[in-house]
Amino acid sequence: MDFIFDPARLDALAARERAAYAAADPFPHLVIDDFLRPEAARAISAAIPGPRDDIPWDRYAATGFEMKLATSREEVLPETVVRALHELNSAPMIRFLEQLTGIGHLLPDPHLLGGGVHLVGPGGHLGVHADFNWHPALQVHRRINLLIYFNEGWKPEYLGDLELWATDASHRVRSIAPLFNRAVVFSTRSDTFHGHPAPLATPEGVWRRSIAMYYYTASRPAEEVREPHNTRYKGMHLD
Repeated sequence: MDFIFDPARLDALAARERAAYAAADPFPHLVIDDFLRPEAARAISAAIPGPRDDIPWDRYAATGFEMKLATSREEVLPETVVRALHELNSAPMIRFLEQLTGIGHLLPDPHLLGGGVHLVGPGGHLGVHADFNWHPALQVHRRINLLIYFNEGWKPEYLGDLELWATDASHRVRSIAPLFNRAVVFSTRSDTFHGHPAPLATPEGVWRRSIAMYYYTASRPAEEVREPHNTRYKGMHLD
């Protein structure tokens, strides 16, 4: 079968970019354009529900922290999107992520806790934060984020760049535009601060669309272990 991504291409990319991933500033990450097969990316983009579709969206509306719609409920999503979620949790994807990141024994999350389809509309944003570090249902440590964007014709004036911040949350280090079929892979710890804090300046009806996938391990390096915590927003985080 043909996956929505090309496993051989990703395996070669992992071998080529592993050192760059590990050395990236401010924490290990890689931006990958044309991540999915072009026809798969177009099909997924066309199938992602809109904000007014009959979907039981989770609505986040905490000004200054998070304003978005999200769902991880596969039973309400179109078949094309569900297939994509399954293949992003598949063995070939896990193999690619392990090779790229150097983090072995990765586990997918069938619950898609906090992940799935994310939509952010005009004025929406996601404050700079470090992610929750523990999956209570699976009893595992969060280690890797994979974000894939489905924003055709995205313009710089819309804002909405993914920002990667210093590990002390003192300043922005890198901005990444959420362009169509662009993926960002990055390691997650209690100090890997990121977000898209600038309120979107999109025209009415234009939404920032992405799929978010998270991966876990049963243990993690001792120096990274922290007590389980929820999302830590900049200015409210612990040392």
